[in-house]
Amino acid sequence: MLLRPQVNSKAIEAPPATVRFAAVGLGWVTTHRHIPWLGRTSGAQLVGVIDRQPERVDNVAARFALTHRAVSSDADGVAWLDDIDAVTIGTAPMSHHAVASGFLRRGKDVLLEKPLTMTVAESLDLVELAARNGRVLGVVHNFQFARSVRRALRMLERGSLGSLREVWGLQLSNPLRRLPVWYEELPLGLFYDESPHFFYLMRRFLGDSVTVGDATVVHRAGRQTPVSVGAQLVGGAAPGRIDMHFEAPVSEWQLMVVGSRRLAIIDIFRDILVTLPNDGEHSARDILRTSAEAGIRHLAGAVTSGMLHAAGRLAYGNDEVMHRFVSSCRTRADPIRISGADGAAVVALQHAVLTAG
Repeated sequence: MLLRPQVNSKAIEAPPATVRFAAVGLGWVTTHRHIPWLGRTSGAQLVGVIDRQPERVDNVAARFALTHRAVSSDADGVAWLDDIDAVTIGTAPMSHHAVASGFLRRGKDVLLEKPLTMTVAESLDLVELAARNGRVLGVVHNFQFARSVRRALRMLERGSLGSLREVWGLQLSNPLRRLPVWYEELPLGLFYDESPHFFYLMRRFLGDSVTVGDATVVHRAGRQTPVSVGAQLVGGAAPGRIDMHFEAPVSEWQLMVVGSRRLAIIDIFRDILVTLPNDGEHSARDILRTSAEAGIRHLAGAVTSGMLHAAGRLAYGNDEVMHRFVSSCRTRADPIRISGADGAAVVALQHAVLTAG
């Protein structure tokens, strides 16, 4: 393929035991995901915040008792860069390449929110820039580390699901839910912002060699976001399919891992795993058994996830993303499964759909 592993080409001194961060772009994902989980990651310290809007900078800096703050859209407008080792970037995707490249050139490690960039060429440029400057580049592909996904992967690896037959991702999206203000500026709108989650999950279950076989886009006149997108994935351990619907009355994200012995259903929004046995002849007894198991397992998962959410501990895998990135900042090795090359591979899958649709 066109992607190759990122290699840090410069032998440079590793950061100190505590990696000092600045958070760039102070929207919802930064304030509700990046900053909270950085604060819970051993060896990480948030020391400053950066945004184009002064009120955001002042509010977030006050909320987290930070003395370092900057009203800027790039690294050049930050006077205290020598006081940080790395940045998290949660700006709109259209700015990712420009903002990230500026910090990489100034010698900072960079963790970017998905999607990595707007084009494959931009992604490869960041990967090469990071390698050339001896920096670590990572991307927030978090759901692959969620509790439910990890359990499903363990079951698949130890054979509890049987032989892998197919993986199917289904998204129903209510247009009335909280959405970023800029999503209609993206190619295929909300598809481009949210499809990375399904593509990196497919790569995790089916293997990194998967490609888009065919894709269908049902367009809506006057809107970037379509009615629906369907894509078949081929070349992996089994067939895969993604179906995303953007005009539904409810919002649900589900990933179904179809094994010969059991079906694993991952409720991504709630971080719940439900597994059901092979129901054989699908008799009345079989139907009652699978119905009972589905209800009991989902209720138990909802209670567990609800308690974690109430305690502010439902991480959706962001804890592992931060842990891996901070570890890579110390070792200078690529963060496993969230490297710049991983982000570029997902962008390539997105653009295969754009081309086909």
